[in-house]
Amino acid sequence: MTSHIWLKSRLGLLFPAVAIVVVTWLVFWMAQGFPTACNLMGPCSGRDVRVAPALLFGGMMLAPLAAVILMSVVRSPVGWLVRLSYVALVLLAVVGYVVISFSGGFGVDAAFLAGLLGTFGTALLAYVGITALRRET
Repeated sequence: MTSHIWLKSRLGLLFPAVAIVVVTWLVFWMAQGFPTACNLMGPCSGRDVRVAPALLFGGMMLAPLAAVILMSVVRSPVGWLVRLSYVALVLLAVVGYVVISFSGGFGVDAAFLAGLLGTFGTALLAYVGITALRRET
C-alpha cells in the first residue's frame, strides 16, 4: 500500500510538468499559423519566421522538465530545485509565446487569445505540481 501512495505522489509531482511542456508545445505549434505583418519600410518576413524561436524555447524547456523527472524518481526530492524548475517552465512558456508572437508581427484574434490563455494556464499547472511537492515533504 505504501508504494501505491508513493507512486501517486510522484505522479502528482511529475504530471503537471509534462502537461506544461505538452500544452506549451501545442501553443507554439498553433502560433506558427498566425499571419505575419509586413513592415512598411522592409520586406515581408517569411512563413518560417516563428520556427526558430519555437524550437529554441521548446528545447530549453527540456532542461527543467528533466530536473522534475529526475527529482520524481529519487527517494527525497530537493524542493527548491523542483520549485525552480516549475518557475523556469512557466517563464519559458510565457516569454517564448511572447517572442514567437512578436516575431513577424501578429493581430489579436481568437487564436492569439486562446494561445495566451493556454500559456498563462501553465502557471496553474505549476501550482498543482508545487502543491504536490508540498504535500510530500
